[in-house]
Amino acid sequence: MDPRVIVFFLVTANMLSWELMVMGACANCVNGELTVKELTNARIEYVKQQILKKLRLSRRPAVAVPVNSLPMPVAEGQTLSAGADKPPEFDDYYGRTEQKIIFPVEGECLTTGRYPFICLQFELPPDVEPEEVTVVELWFYKERDPLDEYNQTFVISEAAHWDSQQQFKKTKPIAIKETDVGEGWVRVELAWAVRVWLEGMERLHTLHVACRTCQLRRAPLSFHEKHRPFLVLYTKYAGKRRRGRTLECGATTSECCREPLYVSFRELGWDDWIIRPAGYHAYFCKGSCAPISAVSQADSYHHNIIRKYFYSVSNDRKAEFKPCCAPTTFSSLQLLYMDSNNTVTQKTLPNMVVESCGCM
Repeated sequence: MDPRVIVFFLVTANMLSWELMVMGACANCVNGELTVKELTNARIEYVKQQILKKLRLSRRPAVAVPVNSLPMPVAEGQTLSAGADKPPEFDDYYGRTEQKIIFPVEGECLTTGRYPFICLQFELPPDVEPEEVTVVELWFYKERDPLDEYNQTFVISEAAHWDSQQQFKKTKPIAIKETDVGEGWVRVELAWAVRVWLEGMERLHTLHVACRTCQLRRAPLSFHEKHRPFLVLYTKYAGKRRRGRTLECGATTSECCREPLYVSFRELGWDDWIIRPAGYHAYFCKGSCAPISAVSQADSYHHNIIRKYFYSVSNDRKAEFKPCCAPTTFSSLQLLYMDSNNTVTQKTLPNMVVESCGCM
């Protein structure tokens, strides 16, 4: 047998050993002295560490803005994206950014206007490339105006400012939105403008939002805690979960099967920075396995490696092979969370849900 195959198998086994222990269960993989509660705690701790690692965090973020004070569309998951299949360049370990939610603050404008207006200041995230951005939406909560019996027209412009070369940039319209909303949320598409800003490496921006048909002296935009405006950047990385078929564990099931394991972020004390979901079903594998000869007949990438190694060793060492019930396929977890910069991010974390189990 090619020694490189043996080395690869041993390295792969070492990398998967902890994962197999906590997400799979059999005599070979788990210390028989662990209680069910201890093993469950170990699995949940493993899930916690995987989430932090895939988000490239060493510890949970320190969040200054309470999650329960977020605008209703964000808190209720209305901004969550669901898009195309996983792109081929996707890194199968770290999470991929699917959306960023930015909360502008009310700021001063360098110029005034003839219509009631308001200025929104914000900073674009540094970790999003212009070619990744597919949709950008400005959400604002429109308050009532005496002229709401007619459609209202909002003009969104890039506010006048001084750029990095100390050149004065005039106010430039980038979107016009006509709405029949009397009171409620209004969305305005700004993708092309934001992509231009990202290409120009300019992160600090101010939006001038004017209502050309309103009667009030100030643009009817709410800054109430639950109604404050926000900007959503959607990227091309939007995945749909694919679920495989597997044997689910039951009261009388003894063979290798998938057992429920629900991870509650509230019970972990993480509900102050993870917005959605409230928790998720991670699952794990348990049960008995057939002899190694049956495993060596299975058809999968890892089983092919086991088969080559199994038939290369002497007969007395073959008895040492005892198959373990372990995960064979995983799916992703979609997470909406608040980071230390008080920016809401949506990421898809790969390999977080056990979809099927098998003997390895």
